[in-house]
Amino acid sequence: MRDAGGCFACSQTNPIGLRLRFAAEGDSVRAEFTAGPHYQGYAGIIHGGIIAAALDDAMANLFHMRGRETVTAKLEIRYRREAPIGQRLIVTASVVEERGRVYAAEAVLALPDGTPLAEARGTFFRAE
Repeated sequence: MRDAGGCFACSQTNPIGLRLRFAAEGDSVRAEFTAGPHYQGYAGIIHGGIIAAALDDAMANLFHMRGRETVTAKLEIRYRREAPIGQRLIVTASVVEERGRVYAAEAVLALPDGTPLAEARGTFFRAE
């Protein structure tokens, strides 16, 4: 596996990263985080690119935790509501399909009460 020690989304040592800590929950993964004001777009709202990074990394971690190194081939995101700065958020992901070297997954960013803020579907290729 390649070194992901500097990963923006999940490295615990990247000083500007999200520091997501993924835990397996059955066939899914889950992480919680609170984005500070340095991740905002409009005042009080998390920048859409930061949301995309969290969703993408959640899906990639599904495969990483299974010992499969992947790279993102396609990422589709549906933003449903503004994601607030300074509130605890939960990102989850689950596998949709595995076919040869191509994998598909889905992810959701939500408030702790389950209100969805953004959803994603990703296609990943197994890295060689």
